[in-house]
Amino acid sequence: MLRTLGIETSCDESAVAIIDRDGAVEVALLSSQIEAHAPFGGVVPELASREHLKALPFLAAEALASARGEVEMVAVTAGPGLIGALLVGVRFAAAFAWGRGLPLVAVDHLEGHLVSPFLDLGGGPAREEPERVLALVASGGHSSWYLMENGARRRLGRTRDDAAGESFDKVAQVLGVGYPGGPAIDALARHGDPSAVTLPRPRIKDAPFDFSFSGLKSAAIRWIRDNNAAGAGSAAGDPLPEVMHLAASFEAAVVEQLLTPLPELVARYRPVMITASGGVAANTLLRCELAARGRAQGVEVLLPDRRLTTDNAAMIAYSGQISHAAGRTDDPRRLDARAREVWQPPGMRRQSATV
Repeated sequence: MLRTLGIETSCDESAVAIIDRDGAVEVALLSSQIEAHAPFGGVVPELASREHLKALPFLAAEALASARGEVEMVAVTAGPGLIGALLVGVRFAAAFAWGRGLPLVAVDHLEGHLVSPFLDLGGGPAREEPERVLALVASGGHSSWYLMENGARRRLGRTRDDAAGESFDKVAQVLGVGYPGGPAIDALARHGDPSAVTLPRPRIKDAPFDFSFSGLKSAAIRWIRDNNAAGAGSAAGDPLPEVMHLAASFEAAVVEQLLTPLPELVARYRPVMITASGGVAANTLLRCELAARGRAQGVEVLLPDRRLTTDNAAMIAYSGQISHAAGRTDDPRRLDARAREVWQPPGMRRQSATV
């Protein structure tokens, strides 16, 4: 493999990383836009694009100055994501690769998340991917189970409506506990009773590996408003008990929705490993429950460093290395970004459903 510069600008994180020929992370830099978007309670696409334009040149310069050798190829997130944000990264990467005569590889953002658990931020080489892995990707925009088998990827189940991370953000917004919602709900839930509030856990008939979060999210918001708890999380002093109980109950319901398919998935596909990635994979309860359920079924569970659960460029660089080793390169003069269509790395089977 080649020493790779990775670039990630799919949403509200500007990230640049360099990994060596063994997949060891040499440098991983990130510029967060949380403060810029927090007043709006969510990501503003136009603002995200402008922030990427400001941050990316400085991040790249700092990463190159810290690299242990010359960069030999470039990998960039080309989709899915916010189209304006993606274009900033794609055009920067294309110009950099073209100007230096380096190979360029377009990376599927979800493929990046899938390989992120195999990276080591401590400087060690990337772990080799086992022959058969059940992988959960759960973030603000995506919630799916995948089978990773001998280099191929196949989606086994997905959300039919909202993503898990999006649901966390919306409930947190109504509670008034801040943005992003996932970490705020996680912190509150550690002091609440997960059985205090009864919330629905709907399943999809004839699709046991799919899940739905819209009804769960709506039920939580109704409970907040019916119990006069809207905005209560922003009050001065310690959080009210009902806020912590709702947070714990909602978190427990989301985690159960994500993990309910696991026993049948393990029985059907017999994985040697289970992984989780994406922003929701930083959640304390999800990490504990997944580890416990994996042990109960005799399957190794590999979770990424929490710093790799957010959007990051190390996972993009590593995914690009894998694709390049399999024979893929992209023309920097013709590369474009795609907001919704998932890029198909080697072995990825195209799905008819929208991700």
